[in-house]
Amino acid sequence: MLLTCTQHVMIKVSSNSLSVGKFAHLVVLPTGVESAAERLVNSSQREGGRDEEIVVQFQDVAVGKTAEKKFKIKNTSAVKTEIQLVRQNSSVTPEVFTFVLNNKNLQPDDLVTLSVKFTPMIINEVCIEYFHLHDRSGGSKTTIKCVGTCKGLCVSFASDTIQFGQLSCGKTSTKSLEIINSSDCEAHYQFALDSSESVFKIDQRCGTLQPRSSKKLICSFQATQPINYYKKLACVIHNQEPLFVTLLGTCHSDAVKPAILEARHVDWYNSLTYRGLSGYSPEQIDAMEKEGNVCLDGDGIPTRQEDHQHTAMEEYFHDGYYSHLAFAVPHVSMNVRDIDFGRRIQLDSIMQKSITLTNHTKDKITCVWMGDTSHVFHVTPNSCDIPPLKSTSFRVTFKPTAPDQFYGAELECYAFYKCLTEYWQLEREYISPPWCLPLGTTGHTFSQQSETFLPKLELSSQKLQFPAVSLGESSFTSLLLRNTGATPIQYDFSNDNSGVFLMKPYRGIVEEGQQQVFLLHMSPTKAGRCEKVLQLRLNDDDRNTQKVVLVGYAEEAAVKLDNDGFLFFRPTCLNTFSTQQYGVRNTCRVPLRFEWMMSSDDAKLLTVSPQSGTIAPNEHQMHKWSFKPKEESRTLMKPVLVVTTTRGRLLSKSYLVPAEGKGTLGSLRAAESSVDCHNILAGCMETKNIDVFNDSDCDLHYELHVDSDKGSTLDSPFLLQKCRKILRARTIQTIEATVQPTTCGTFTVAISYQLLSSADDTAVYIGEKRHLCYVVVSAVFPTLVATDVSCHGSASGRNKMQLWNLLNLSRFNSLMMKPLPLSSTSQKTTESMMASRPQVDMSFGAAPVGSEDCIINLTIANTGTISTNWSFVFPSDVQLEVPYWTSSYEGEQISTPDDSLFSVQPKQGHLEAGCSETLTLKYSHKIAGTSRLPVLFTVRQGQQLMLNFVGVSVKQNFPYIHFAQTSHTFSPVPIGEMVYAIHSYELFNGGGVPLKFWLDVRGLKQLCEDNFDCNIFECLTPSGHIPSGSTVSIEWLFTPFEAKTYSVGVPIHVEGGETTVITFSGTGYDGVGEFSADEEVMSPVECRQNFASSYNEQVLKFSKERIIFGDLPLFCEKQQIVFVTNTSENCCMSFKWLVSAEHSQFLTITPAKGLLDPGASQICKVVFTARGVPVLVNNLDVACEVMDETERSLYDKRLDRWLAKARRLKNEFTITDSLDNVSKAFRRSKCCQQRNDKVPMDVDFSPYKILPPITSSTPLSTVKELARIAQDETFASPRVQQALGTLSRPPVPSVLHLSICARVHTIDTFRKRFPDRIKKFFLKELPCFPCADSITPDRSLAGLEHTDEQVLVDVLANILCNLLEEEESVGESLAQLALEPTPYFIQLAPATRQQESAAAAAATRQPETHTSTTFPDTAKAQDLMPEEVTDHDPQKEADEGCDDMTVVNQLLESTLFNIISEAFQGEFNITAPPKLLITKPTL
Repeated sequence: MLLTCTQHVMIKVSSNSLSVGKFAHLVVLPTGVESAAERLVNSSQREGGRDEEIVVQFQDVAVGKTAEKKFKIKNTSAVKTEIQLVRQNSSVTPEVFTFVLNNKNLQPDDLVTLSVKFTPMIINEVCIEYFHLHDRSGGSKTTIKCVGTCKGLCVSFASDTIQFGQLSCGKTSTKSLEIINSSDCEAHYQFALDSSESVFKIDQRCGTLQPRSSKKLICSFQATQPINYYKKLACVIHNQEPLFVTLLGTCHSDAVKPAILEARHVDWYNSLTYRGLSGYSPEQIDAMEKEGNVCLDGDGIPTRQEDHQHTAMEEYFHDGYYSHLAFAVPHVSMNVRDIDFGRRIQLDSIMQKSITLTNHTKDKITCVWMGDTSHVFHVTPNSCDIPPLKSTSFRVTFKPTAPDQFYGAELECYAFYKCLTEYWQLEREYISPPWCLPLGTTGHTFSQQSETFLPKLELSSQKLQFPAVSLGESSFTSLLLRNTGATPIQYDFSNDNSGVFLMKPYRGIVEEGQQQVFLLHMSPTKAGRCEKVLQLRLNDDDRNTQKVVLVGYAEEAAVKLDNDGFLFFRPTCLNTFSTQQYGVRNTCRVPLRFEWMMSSDDAKLLTVSPQSGTIAPNEHQMHKWSFKPKEESRTLMKPVLVVTTTRGRLLSKSYLVPAEGKGTLGSLRAAESSVDCHNILAGCMETKNIDVFNDSDCDLHYELHVDSDKGSTLDSPFLLQKCRKILRARTIQTIEATVQPTTCGTFTVAISYQLLSSADDTAVYIGEKRHLCYVVVSAVFPTLVATDVSCHGSASGRNKMQLWNLLNLSRFNSLMMKPLPLSSTSQKTTESMMASRPQVDMSFGAAPVGSEDCIINLTIANTGTISTNWSFVFPSDVQLEVPYWTSSYEGEQISTPDDSLFSVQPKQGHLEAGCSETLTLKYSHKIAGTSRLPVLFTVRQGQQLMLNFVGVSVKQNFPYIHFAQTSHTFSPVPIGEMVYAIHSYELFNGGGVPLKFWLDVRGLKQLCEDNFDCNIFECLTPSGHIPSGSTVSIEWLFTPFEAKTYSVGVPIHVEGGETTVITFSGTGYDGVGEFSADEEVMSPVECRQNFASSYNEQVLKFSKERIIFGDLPLFCEKQQIVFVTNTSENCCMSFKWLVSAEHSQFLTITPAKGLLDPGASQICKVVFTARGVPVLVNNLDVACEVMDETERSLYDKRLDRWLAKARRLKNEFTITDSLDNVSKAFRRSKCCQQRNDKVPMDVDFSPYKILPPITSSTPLSTVKELARIAQDETFASPRVQQALGTLSRPPVPSVLHLSICARVHTIDTFRKRFPDRIKKFFLKELPCFPCADSITPDRSLAGLEHTDEQVLVDVLANILCNLLEEEESVGESLAQLALEPTPYFIQLAPATRQQESAAAAAATRQPETHTSTTFPDTAKAQDLMPEEVTDHDPQKEADEGCDDMTVVNQLLESTLFNIISEAFQGEFNITAPPKLLITKPTL
């Protein structure tokens, strides 16, 4: 839903569904199946918790071929899973689908390829199978529906009729017959014709057609008998129904000339056959027409309504002989169709068998057999007339010509009406074609002692699966036999006596290299499985027998209904629709036709789609039901499902499906009556989620509307887009409200809804609109501030506070908090907009020209509540003139700046609310002088600032003090203090040479005279020296006389340099306030007391880079800890704290140095001791030197190799004389050695090098060795220098800074200003008061050294830890010790001085001896002791008490530090709740 307002706000409402998966989730990415969008739509529309389903469609796959499709499976979860693929149990369809999965284990976000292969087995069959894809945990489940269609061959003839016409006896006529294969697979064909015995001949009686090809066959006609010839020749094709071609021919002799047979005569005869008149001869039909018994049309064809069409397979089998079924009464029948003469041993003998032909017509016929007595098989008599309804016997003779041979032939007999020989006597040219009667004959001449040929053949299948049929229907299949041997094969299939299975032909001979196609027929008599094993006997030998299994099914109508035949609807709101998917599965192997039927009353409440249709075998079809209640009550309906087979006897079956539904009322409510959209960026589009609840029991279809509230500032008109949704019963739906405020402010809109009858476009409204909730929008602007800064390069000596002031980040942050009008937030930079932008001066400091680049890492954070985009715009980015770009800068006249001196990385980015990002600002000291570059910093829909980048490059040997600002303000100081804190002001030497400075304090004297001769400002260090690149602090004493602000200008002179006047100011106030160091560093917007470095490239990081101790009294000690972490993954880092001698008097950091492994951390304790005089420690910079020990170790190894090479080159040399001189000298030296003579001095040893000198094994120091090499002239030679090469520079340690802030008061001042906090501090060191009698106490701790004191603290800490570990036993011991009497051995303890004095006084007054040995009480002894005798030393007692308190303080401090250390090392969880130990109650 979209709401737009021309002036203020736009609101868009839409719904969004979010889900989080805990378990593994698999997603199927289709490739070649239905699209992902369709799959998601289908999945989302399923109801009732059904699994996701995808469909893999295979179309028109040839039988025996394999088709493959692939798709991807992705693991979209974050856990590893294992894929499981389960086939749904089904005994209806064969397993023709197979899955290939390369890898079952899937890692998160991995893909795996799943391939599906379809290999059909039955032609013209639709195969459906279901597979369930799920992971091992069962988190997701996907149903894969595989649908495949098996197509048969598509073989046809170019013409189905061949007319040879009239031909003389003995002549031959030739025609061509084109056979075409239009399918994608091979086709095996065979004509049912014996070319050696028939008058019709085909040159290629059997063969194979390649896919998408054709072949021309040569057909010839040669007859010897003057009659008409007609043959409907069958062409049997493997895996296809047979084809028929009509062959017509007429033979004339000199004496006999029959009428020429044409195709129209065949049509006339077929019409007579359909009317049952073909049993009458043409002469009889002519007579019947004259008598009026037959009604003929104009063409002389009997009138008929419609011919009954038969399939080619039925016509091929149902001939009355192979099958008991026949389409018409046969005109002439033969008692046998196949004669097997078997074995004939004697060739000279004649074997004969008789056959009988019966005339079933009403007129005389003539039978003529083709062939003569010269053939191996022939029939006698050759021709014969058979009276009507009579029979005649013929003899078939088998006369072989050679032994050990197989013989076979198909004889033909043509029968026709006798009256056709005188056809001219008929009034109409009625010519009936003859009937061709084939007779198959086989036999062989193998003797009983000899073996027949060993058959070598191939069968297309040993098990034939017939297509399933319903009762009363027939099924067909085919079988291919190939003769792969070099001899003929005689085959003989056994018959099925039950008559269920038929085969044609079942007996015959296959010549070598030829093939035979068999057609099989199944006609089941009962429902269920039909199976038969046929015995294939080869070459008349029982040993050559094979089995062929025939399997078929006869099915009755049967389906399986979901939910055990019950249909339930959810409670439905009145006058609305509730839909439910209901599944029907066809459990039989034949397709079924279904239809839903219901009463008229139920039809008013129920609708179903589809109402009727067809269900394929094993298909689980979903039907969509809709329930529309009219009243608030339960309703029981009774629809009926009627299923019927599509073919056969059309048996039907009915299923009652009770359906129950309930009508109810419903309404919606929002989780919040008023939805607040706070902190929306003005001018931008944001979304807000609104939860809508449906507390009713029914699903609700609704439409949302957005209206202006009466109290809102929105104006009409507005554009509204309708949003229609559905919310399930007792569920929550999230609505996304998209708002786009154009100005800052608060806006209110009302969202209402209206119920619909359904979720489609045809839905109608129900009732009136109802209020849902209000949406309150408040628009804000983004805020972006700087939170951290660090430096590198030439500015590495600067601490964080110095950088903060240099970049003027306090002003930057304060300006960024001010929002701009929406009209000023345009991102387009124009000339008119530049002058109005606030400016901030950002200084990069000063350094000598040619120094390292000044690199500043600035961290900016989005402190607001909305995300935003930011960017830096340089003058070159917007192509503006630089003079105009800088015209708004209030400063000195500058030249055109060079963008290459300043750079910012990255120049733009995006920050979410509460996030931060580190920027790298760089300035190159290439050109001497002051460089300025204005850069525009913009925040999308927020502030835009002009940042004036300023960098100073000082000339060589020129003294220069860099002042970031020309004014400085001291911290406010209360008036009337006894002791005032010391302030500091820092001076930085930005030049390359040390300098001397001094301050002109004449202005301070004038200020003193103006304030009644009171020193308001006093400079304690008016002059000094500053090393190059260092900072010196000037100490100031600010003693305000009145509660007002004082200021004075003080010139600062540099010897040989420039003079700069700095204005110092300070404020005195009358009141008590607590010190906060943050107020002097950051504005309250971005103030963070303890901030850690956010620079990503800094390997060693502190947990906080600023420690604020706050207000402290003198003589107290305060500790804080800092965690030092090595963030590197492969480098060891060392650190060393650099605390100056001056700062070490009050600041201690332990440990002072350390070594950290990769990823390790170290706790450092920072102790601040307030001693001396009150002082203001503001941003004390403590440096920490960091060294990469891994890099330094590598450098030491390179240096050792370099030194070794240098020493070797210094002491060795090479002799370059020729080798011949060396050989001669060597022979001479050998002779001289035998004579014990000395080697001559002129011997040449050029091929050899002398060994290096023997040196001490103790290595020299690296520094001394390098110094000696530098002074040695030998190493200065060009040869040595060239051989040694350049030595790499040693690694330079980096420096980190820790800022310390504190303010020290006197004890009296602190007690007066902070009376509640004085008790929280422990005064470790008290002021020393002189005492006349200083006697060292015997048992005082003041005489202990620091080492002994530390040992005492450690021992007591260990004792305390052990006591804490044995808490229960220690408590019991203390309880028992309190009950014990005073032990005797306590009297043996040495007496104190007070006890001895008391005992002496008592002995003076009472000389008698006491029998009691009880030790006198301390209080009593003091009472007896005279005052003048008491030895009392207050200073000594104070020292003893202070020492005892120091030990206790150190003990507690060490204990707490140990606890923190152990928790930091992970030995225990310091934040874990305490355990409660419940003891067993005592019974």
